[in-house]
Amino acid sequence: MARLAKVAVCSTPNTVLGESDEERYEFNLSKAEALLHEAAAQGADIACLPEAFTIRGISDGGTNHRWREPVPGGETFRRMAAIARQHGMYVVAPVVGVEDGIHRNVAMVIARNGDYIGGYHKVHLTVTEDEVWGLTAGDSWPVFDLDFGKIGITICYDVFFPEGYRILALKGADIIYHPTMYSMYGEVGWEAVIQSRAIDNCVYVCPVNYGFTDHEPWMPGMCLNRSSVIGPDGITLADRGRYWGMVAASLDLDRPRMVYRGGSTGLASFREDAWNHRRPDTYEELLDYGYWVDHSGQEPGERPTKVEV
Repeated sequence: MARLAKVAVCSTPNTVLGESDEERYEFNLSKAEALLHEAAAQGADIACLPEAFTIRGISDGGTNHRWREPVPGGETFRRMAAIARQHGMYVVAPVVGVEDGIHRNVAMVIARNGDYIGGYHKVHLTVTEDEVWGLTAGDSWPVFDLDFGKIGITICYDVFFPEGYRILALKGADIIYHPTMYSMYGEVGWEAVIQSRAIDNCVYVCPVNYGFTDHEPWMPGMCLNRSSVIGPDGITLADRGRYWGMVAASLDLDRPRMVYRGGSTGLASFREDAWNHRRPDTYEELLDYGYWVDHSGQEPGERPTKVEV
């Protein structure tokens, strides 16, 4: 039996209009609201906005605590929850906020009735978020069990660390939303990375970035956008390209990705086949090599700790 879901990505404008910070903040929220209404009009079950979309265009938005909203209960939550409740649609709204007294880069997950389900706290912070913005990294990979299936979330820099995606897939995520604001140098590297996260884990991956207007120029190094829905085989099912706006795709979450002679002798579901052939007993070395930042009480600016091998 098919398990259907219509998923939407809502790309808010990269260029923010307004004379004051208050006007730019309102611009961001109003554009987000319009895109969510559009997603609902197309029958979306769930829609996601870009990373930290409320502070886009605000020069000190990352450092000024004035723009850090309570999670849940802040202005963004109230307005996004009202739309979720109005249309009976799940909403993923990423903000820089304060949850339980801790400053986070957090993606809020809002239920169809407007209730707060929970949030994903960005695990891999950039140096700017850590040392300049003073945010606290998350330390878990939650999966949210919705009425059509399970979703996971990663944010921006997380995409370069495949371990998080594998954990979400192993915990049953059907879809992984990826709100972001990255620029990078163009499509080649980005496509290789984001498509591999979908292919390796046999999940749908939905990046959500900022977009340009029709008459703005673009060149490598600028905000990439490419807000899209990518299938478990790496095929792009819907894509906003460079431009801001909304796009949606209808998915059958029970449709298997079939392969012939992958790890088996004949036809098999790629995900089931790959999971059956995992060798966790050989993966412990992942913890024995390299460098990492110990977030268990470190002072801001403390350098990474080397693992002795």
